Amino acid sequence: MQKPATLKKELTALERQTGGNHYKDLAIQPAVYAEKNGLSLLEGNVVKYITRWKKKGQPLVDLEKAKHCIDLLIEIHGVK
Repeated sequence: MQKPATLKKELTALERQTGGNHYKDLAIQPAVYAEKNGLSLLEGNVVKYITRWKKKGQPLVDLEKAKHCIDLLIEIHGVK
């Protein structure tokens, strides 16, 4: 007699994360927020880095990355 196959639900892209879990437990993931609000790559990255800076274990690195993206936005768009 064969054992019944165990049905394993495949996780969606939003349910799984590669390289940690600093986004999975958020009320709104940065990628969802950025997409639904029409943010550019740089704007979305600012949201991502600011969201995770306390959670990922490299706070200064993430804050510097967010700052760099903001500096790029200022330079690219000629904001004065």
